[in-house]
Amino acid sequence: MLELLSIMVFIYLAGNNSLVTINATLYTPALLMNITLPVQPLSPVTVVNSTGQSIPYYISNNEVYLSMVNPGNVTIIYTPYINVLNNGTLQIRISTDYETQVYMASNVLPTTIPSNIQGFQETSNGIVLALAPGNYVINFITTGPVITTKTTTTQHAMKTNMAQSALYSSLGYIIVIIAIVLILSVLLIMRHRK
Repeated sequence: MLELLSIMVFIYLAGNNSLVTINATLYTPALLMNITLPVQPLSPVTVVNSTGQSIPYYISNNEVYLSMVNPGNVTIIYTPYINVLNNGTLQIRISTDYETQVYMASNVLPTTIPSNIQGFQETSNGIVLALAPGNYVINFITTGPVITTKTTTTQHAMKTNMAQSALYSSLGYIIVIIAIVLILSVLLIMRHRK
């Protein structure tokens, strides 16, 4: 959508501490921009600028909409939804419009890896998969008793997430409506002065 935007996506698979981080750099102001989330969020999404201040946003169908009145950096952080299959294997579905780095900690053992990955790198405490834009499914297991904890945590987090996402969703609607009203008011005032 914006050529003025540079986006880096990192997905950290580390059992219960899995995380998605998106770093976006905006080079010129944008009244309204959208960033596609590569994985469905399980928890509320945090959007902050380079100074750590929260930025108002709205989420619809894995798209984060926000306004940037000044150029700068935006960081989006959230816990991804990880499906637990009947056999106990964990599954993450990635649908990305951007180049994506997937870090798998040493306690994460992939059972399937997409055949069309761009790169594979071993680190001292895990592996990193480089993915081109596209759709991917990665199945994995974790070593130790993390799988049963993951199921319990997921169910608990999903219950609390429903209440929290309703609050964030309502707040998002209000912010978008206020922004639209302000824009229309400014345009009407400018038109009236001509």
